Amino acid sequence: MLAEHGPDAMIWAGGTDMTLHWQREKVSPTVCVDIRDVSQLDFIEVGNDAIRIGAMTALATLERAAGRHHILKMLSDITKLMCTPQTRTLATVGGNMCNASPAADLSPAFVALDATAVIFGRNGTREVTAYDFFVGVNRTAVAQDEILQEVTIPLPSDGEIHGSYRRIDRTVVDIALVNGSAAVTVGIDGVISKVGLGLGAVAPIILNAPDASAALEGTSLADVTRDKLAEVAAIAARHAKPITDVRASAGYRQDMVEVMLRRALEDAITNHGGKLR
Repeated sequence: MLAEHGPDAMIWAGGTDMTLHWQREKVSPTVCVDIRDVSQLDFIEVGNDAIRIGAMTALATLERAAGRHHILKMLSDITKLMCTPQTRTLATVGGNMCNASPAADLSPAFVALDATAVIFGRNGTREVTAYDFFVGVNRTAVAQDEILQEVTIPLPSDGEIHGSYRRIDRTVVDIALVNGSAAVTVGIDGVISKVGLGLGAVAPIILNAPDASAALEGTSLADVTRDKLAEVAAIAARHAKPITDVRASAGYRQDMVEVMLRRALEDAITNHGGKLR
């Protein structure tokens, strides 16, 4: 149907973001393809090597999945910061991703967790990393005749991953002024094998910071200090390219994204049992 009707056709999932864009005349679709009854896209699966979340999974469903895995607990806590309980019954994980707001809450976590977006179209499926999924403000790697099928979060086979998300906002249901997420994998030898970071609301897309990640990888969990995490956060914050708008100044965002990343890293290390000093 998307291919048949062309660029003026849009997917209707929960409709919570599209309704606002439509009212503000940011979009003007002539056809809405309603996929709310496509039950095959509504699932959360926890496997030995990955967690799979269907694009049509409601935020409320993700919120209730906290007890199934500690990564889902992290994502559940994030959903509680998003919109209102009533709206979360309608809004979907895929819709939030495809809206591609630089200030989105789930997106930095997916980038930090090195998640993969599975995209479906007439020619089959393809995969892109969460980082490559976002190509601009309200723009993604999903083509006009494709849909997001699911988000896959890899789980390490030789260790454990813990993550955290921090943000600053104006009101309880407001979008983030600035946010940051961190995911840290520690091997069975007690050494940090992988670090993922996600910086939000400081660029047109969600940013990562591979040089900052590299500065912490290879460090023994027992040797991690608060000063070391502050150093890593400072390296990551150099990637930020914030703007000034009615909600916050560029300078404030630049300073606070470093603080949010440092706190997220501290959370992740503490969740691993690390004793920060």
